[in-house]
Amino acid sequence: MILKKMTKNSDELEFFEIKKDGKKFYVELHNSIANGFPSPAEDFSGKRISLDEKFLSKPEATYIGKAKGMSNYPYILPGDYLVIRADLDAKNNDLAIVYIPGDGFSAKKIDLKNKCLKPLNEEFPILTIPEGEIIETRGVVKTIFREVKNLD
Repeated sequence: MILKKMTKNSDELEFFEIKKDGKKFYVELHNSIANGFPSPAEDFSGKRISLDEKFLSKPEATYIGKAKGMSNYPYILPGDYLVIRADLDAKNNDLAIVYIPGDGFSAKKIDLKNKCLKPLNEEFPILTIPEGEIIETRGVVKTIFREVKNLD
């Protein structure tokens, strides 16, 4: 399996524009949010964070994709936003956006040792790649955002 960066755009990917010249907003950062009873001693650290500085450090090489399907469940759910860095070369064990002939683009874990692409959901098939076949990559998934709408 040979990994190759894709050099042309495709109509199959949904792109979201990233503004590079806007005002940055900073919000409070709480270092530890307990999933139980919170500690009053750790209420507020006084730190502030800009989400674009943290997650969009290279906007010229970053795009955001919207997930669909269940092949990476429970790590990635339909509707999750994937922050993808197109300037990074996909390496072994990276979650990368790859082009699968006949299926289009998909997020898959790269397994160079076993020459395959693995979904994170074990109920989905592993895609074995023949020796010497070129797999086009569109970038490496660096961050996943999820909207919490309804917990019923």
